[in-house]
Amino acid sequence: MAEAEANPSLGGYDDDFVSEVEDELQCAICRLPLKDPILTKCGHRFCRDCLDSHFTSLERNGKPLICPKDRNNLTRDEDTFADKATERKILSLLITCPSEGCQWTGELRSKDDHLASCLFKSVSCTNKNCDVKLTRNTLQEHVTMSCPWRIVSCQYCLFSTHPACKTNIHQSKCRRFPLDCPESCGAVIPRGKILFHIKEQCPLTLIPCPYAQIGCTTKIKRGEVESHLQSTVKMHLDIACVELGNTQRELAKTKGQLEDTLVRSQQEFKEITRKLEGKINNLTRKLEIKIDGIEKLVLSSDEQNYFNWKVSGLGKALKKAKHGEKTSILSDPFYRYAYKCRLVLDPNGYGMGENTHLSIFFFVMT
Repeated sequence: MAEAEANPSLGGYDDDFVSEVEDELQCAICRLPLKDPILTKCGHRFCRDCLDSHFTSLERNGKPLICPKDRNNLTRDEDTFADKATERKILSLLITCPSEGCQWTGELRSKDDHLASCLFKSVSCTNKNCDVKLTRNTLQEHVTMSCPWRIVSCQYCLFSTHPACKTNIHQSKCRRFPLDCPESCGAVIPRGKILFHIKEQCPLTLIPCPYAQIGCTTKIKRGEVESHLQSTVKMHLDIACVELGNTQRELAKTKGQLEDTLVRSQQEFKEITRKLEGKINNLTRKLEIKIDGIEKLVLSSDEQNYFNWKVSGLGKALKKAKHGEKTSILSDPFYRYAYKCRLVLDPNGYGMGENTHLSIFFFVMT
């Protein structure tokens, strides 16, 4: 049964009334029970929408407004009136629920309140993107149990929510979705741990023999390692002996190379030492020659045996030296026989003469 709404082209109530509606309560235009009834001055009743449509049609064609019943001239505002008494009478008429399967019967005025909770009324699914219409009494089950757009949680990762119709798409990417081992070992592993399983756990993965480092080139399934080791003891022993012999030869060769290198290094060190000693001896002889020349130059000239030097602050320097301070007094530089020289005076002595003598030194400056 159609839901009780006004006919799109007519203004009256298109409901299933329990009793036949009197003629005086029916619109003279749509012949339906009056909805929002209007009474004209000539005593005829019409639905508001029906009369407005009639007047609008006449105005569009430039014709005067007339009553649809007796064709008397009318004025919109002055000759038509809202018929509240008739409206109350019509709203008190009994109708049945327009929803199929519902047994409700009540006054027309209670229709909207009833439909707001009618279990048999057609309603839309409340889930986003779902356009299914169904009766209200089946809505909850549909929304929570069967709607393809209901929001569900992934049973594997537990943190992801998605529409039920997108479950396959989610599971095609879910890192915790269980998959069979690609090597067909029978294990079921989360997608995110497949690589680790194959690399570290799968008994069917081919791996190098544990004795690969000594030369065994066999690759075996992880689950067959023990049987391989037990069946190839002699082969592994032979490989180990060969590898040991090769290692010993390499060690002997390396030892010989190291010894040769050590001998060459010792010889080179001796040669470098010999050259350095020669250079030191040469420099020592040159230095002795220079010192000897200086002594001869100084002693060969009587008029240059004396040097006048006015020393200032000798008393203060001596006191400081007595208190442990190393105080030396330096003369201005001077030249003797093309050598730059300087006198250094220690008021409290120096070395063996400390605290007993005054020491003075002659320095040839470089």
